Amino acid sequence: MIESIFSTLGNSLLGILFLGLAGLITFLMFYIWKFPFDHEKLKSSAPPRAVLTHRILGYVFVIIYIFIMWNMVPRLWSYQIELPARTVMHLSLGILIGALLLMKIVTVRYFKHMEAKLVPYMGTGLFLLSFLLILLVLPFSLREAYLENTALGDDSMVEKRLERVREYLPSIGLEDEQLLADLSSKKGLVAGRRILTAKCVQCHDLRTVLARPRTPKAWKQTVSRMASRSTVLNPITEDDQWFVTAYLIAVSPTLQESLKQRREMSADSAKAQSNVTAAAKMSDADDADYKTEEAEKLFQQTCSQCHSYTQVENAPPGSRDEASALVQRMVGNGLSASEADLNKIIHYLAETYAKGDGAESQPEDTAQVATGGPGMELYSQRFCAGCHGPTGDTPVTGTYPKLAGQNREYLIQQFNDIKNGSRSSGGASTMSPLVQAVTDEEIAAIADYLSSQK
Repeated sequence: MIESIFSTLGNSLLGILFLGLAGLITFLMFYIWKFPFDHEKLKSSAPPRAVLTHRILGYVFVIIYIFIMWNMVPRLWSYQIELPARTVMHLSLGILIGALLLMKIVTVRYFKHMEAKLVPYMGTGLFLLSFLLILLVLPFSLREAYLENTALGDDSMVEKRLERVREYLPSIGLEDEQLLADLSSKKGLVAGRRILTAKCVQCHDLRTVLARPRTPKAWKQTVSRMASRSTVLNPITEDDQWFVTAYLIAVSPTLQESLKQRREMSADSAKAQSNVTAAAKMSDADDADYKTEEAEKLFQQTCSQCHSYTQVENAPPGSRDEASALVQRMVGNGLSASEADLNKIIHYLAETYAKGDGAESQPEDTAQVATGGPGMELYSQRFCAGCHGPTGDTPVTGTYPKLAGQNREYLIQQFNDIKNGSRSSGGASTMSPLVQAVTDEEIAAIADYLSSQK
């Protein structure tokens, strides 16, 4: 545990030292720069001690830079997935610092007649780049140190997790008692977490691994599969596999609780979906107790939970069908209300903003829609139209993709990836609760319908 935190904090302290040196060197550089420079002898009249100190600090700066790059660049080769944007920026700044350092050294050594004019600007550039580099890394490094110190929970929770490790590791084939003792310690769990976050992201996102809890044996098999795909430069050894397995066994109860919460959210979302489907099918006459004032207040209270209800005025629904689609999107974003309340909201939106009874909202190519088969009805029932448009080709915003005419197998794959949690990027988090109740047969029917559209 202490070694793990020291490693993280050690890198942070090294970064702070790197930035501090850059600042001190820049300060000395401007101090030396104010003294006259003999262009014939190519020598400054600054105090020799200041010049020597500036030179020594420069050498130390170069050594730290080489050490940082020596540890950073090899890790990049272990990635088999796209590098995160922050890593790309970090690397780019590091390369720029190296190029500027090289130019400065060459100028000082071989073009001394240009030193007085160029070096001060180069030095200032090095300080600014160093500042950006450390600013980009230091907050995340300190956050990682904090997470490593708190990730396992309080002492009582840690002890329960260690008991699980001691109980289950022997049952899945671990016979080495010394290794078991190392694995069933707080330090061992921290090491397992570090290996998991450092090495097990070579092929995929961690959310793929932690999407659901597994049995100890299944965790061991999963980790073994990951190890078989590791790279030569960043291998997952046999001991690494046991450390990762021990950590995953330890945190399985937490994953189970998280899965339970997701299922409860999915159930609530499915209930809300059912309510809005029923409300959309109701007519205005079905709500005998409807009062405009009460419906307006309900709309304002309900829709202001996520955004200002006045946003509806910027893109008001033009018909009852569009009002229903708008409420469907709200439900897709987490709105939960009774069937009667949802019907009141739809009725109020149609009454306040709609210009007609909904005929205007029908697509021009009615023949195309009419030939959609069962998938067309499911596409509407499962609230796909609320975000992607009536036929999948007119999404409500540019962030939602057009689905009409897309490849059938691709659509099915994306449906299933979002449903099982393999895909969580983009709008997948919004779509995930909506697809949990959709069966494989319904997914295939919707994909058939969408792939047949223009």
